[in-house]
Amino acid sequence: MLKNHVVGAMSTIGRRPDNTIILDDAAVSGHHACVFRDGDDLVVEDLESTNGTFVNDKRVTRQPLRRGDVIAIGKHTLLVERVSGDAPAGGDAAKGLMSNPGDTIFLDAKKHQALLAMLSDADVFATSSGGSPARIGVLRVVGGDTTPSEYRLEAHTSLIGRSDTALVRLHGWFKPKVAVAIARGADGYVATLMGGKTLINSQPLDGRCKLKDGDVLQVNGLTMEFHLGG
Repeated sequence: MLKNHVVGAMSTIGRRPDNTIILDDAAVSGHHACVFRDGDDLVVEDLESTNGTFVNDKRVTRQPLRRGDVIAIGKHTLLVERVSGDAPAGGDAAKGLMSNPGDTIFLDAKKHQALLAMLSDADVFATSSGGSPARIGVLRVVGGDTTPSEYRLEAHTSLIGRSDTALVRLHGWFKPKVAVAIARGADGYVATLMGGKTLINSQPLDGRCKLKDGDVLQVNGLTMEFHLGG
């Protein structure tokens, strides 16, 4: 079965139904990997999965992708069909992932569509196809140990976690590599839980949540306020 997945600001891959690409495979972790835009690059990052993420048969933690690269996760393979700068037929410049012909990516359509409907009703998706918001989001640290005390969310996707690529670094071996991913879209900013426990306004973050000016995020001992700049 061949499926095509267009990558916006960020797509998550894993077994749990809140992922963008759902893989029904016991060898796949709940949140296994994410694919996101970093400037003009398309990047895959492993989210401390149990069995690893492979690009062209090499295990990776973070890897820029090129057209024709093959991502292997569990028993599934995904082919990078095009990246920014490629010119597919019809002028569509979106970045895409395609399951390799002959292999199967099982996307539980009913669960995924139900989740999308629920999130849409709650107005928690930031649209990534229409550009970026005019106002830049800022995270201001009000409690916990990190430097600096303010972070501007200028990238398409900003990560909070222990990863070296995270914008907001969490300190400590047992902190999640990626705790939260914040995607910047035309309608604002959306926070996605990737690992560990996160609270927004004292309520557990489960899945995705559109951020509002003044929201308070508590991420593994770090407390931050979200504000939209002028």
